[in-house]
Amino acid sequence: MIRQDFLLKQIEELGKVLGQILSNLLGIKGANAGRHIEETCQTLREEADLDIDKLLEVPLDKFIQTLQENKAMNDVNLDHFAAVLFHIAENENKDKARLLYERSLIIYNYLENSSVYSFNRNYYLEQIHKSLNN
Repeated sequence: MIRQDFLLKQIEELGKVLGQILSNLLGIKGANAGRHIEETCQTLREEADLDIDKLLEVPLDKFIQTLQENKAMNDVNLDHFAAVLFHIAENENKDKARLLYERSLIIYNYLENSSVYSFNRNYYLEQIHKSLNN
């Protein structure tokens, strides 16, 4: 029971961190975008043990499995993390943005097959496809 409570607490804490990061990323553009992204990446490393640069090196076919090694990464947190990757990609150079969009797409495709339909997820999928096809 204690182990289950601990895991639930980890899941909730990760959800809070990802939710806060996502709200901070929404709407950032311009000169301060780089600073916000760096702060976001630092927060992910320190608070959630998620290093985006290291995750970009993970082969695409192992990406979901790698994320799921973090026991707090349930479907809701995967959804939040995919959105974080999407919003970071919007403010990166073309090559890094492509890597971020691809990983966000992998998460969303996984969620499409494993959880209920989401209009929000569908919006992100459409935007990612547009960005990858440009």
